Amino acid sequence: MSHTKAQEQFAKRSQAYAKSSALSNEENLKRIVELTVPSGTDRLLDVATGTGFLAFEFAKHVFEVIGIDFTEEMLAIAKQYKADNYIKNVLFESADVGSLPFEDNCFDIVSCRFAFHHFLNPEKAILEMTRVLKHGGKLVISDITSSEDITKSEYQNMMETIRDPSHVKHYRPSEIKQMLNDHGFDIFHFENWPAEFAFDEWIAMSDPGVESAKHVRKMMIDAMNNDLADLNIRLNDAGDLWFTYNTKIIVARKG
Repeated sequence: MSHTKAQEQFAKRSQAYAKSSALSNEENLKRIVELTVPSGTDRLLDVATGTGFLAFEFAKHVFEVIGIDFTEEMLAIAKQYKADNYIKNVLFESADVGSLPFEDNCFDIVSCRFAFHHFLNPEKAILEMTRVLKHGGKLVISDITSSEDITKSEYQNMMETIRDPSHVKHYRPSEIKQMLNDHGFDIFHFENWPAEFAFDEWIAMSDPGVESAKHVRKMMIDAMNNDLADLNIRLNDAGDLWFTYNTKIIVARKG
């Protein structure tokens, strides 16, 4: 998917993202900050900030946060929240991770939450995040991952692509580790964070249309018996479909 198409997709669903119970999960946000161990003098860049959930959480602990995103509709929501809550140490800018408008070695921390799987060129994204990070600075990536079983990984990614045309790939944990190691990062924390999703809320976040939603639901049901997607798909007592994403919190230091 092109950048323009991705922007259109995110613009269309910006309000749904802002209201997502998973994206706004306070325990998850606090855990990411806790594991990163920020200080009050740190400058932090939050890449693909969306509506600013992680940027605002980090702002409680650091000197300054800059949140960047290429979807103006997402940034408008973040800016309104900032204004409504009189938050002074967060700035939001329109920018793309593939070409960050910042000098080399200017941030103590770079963060990226629930966005890495959307990057068209993850290697270039890591290069840019590395470039703007100070020597010894920390990179924290929190994202959905897929199974190390390639068949299950492919099944999960197939469902995601049908549901959300902006999806690129949910990487296997070993793939993310390899990318970071290849770029000179020392990974010092790698934690699993199970994220519970109700199918109906999850599908509404991308609004793929009735037929695509039916197709993905059928794939989910078909995957239940042998756990074909490694998502612990199940029906609750009320007959609602739920599943569990395997998300990771990865904190690494620039060598």
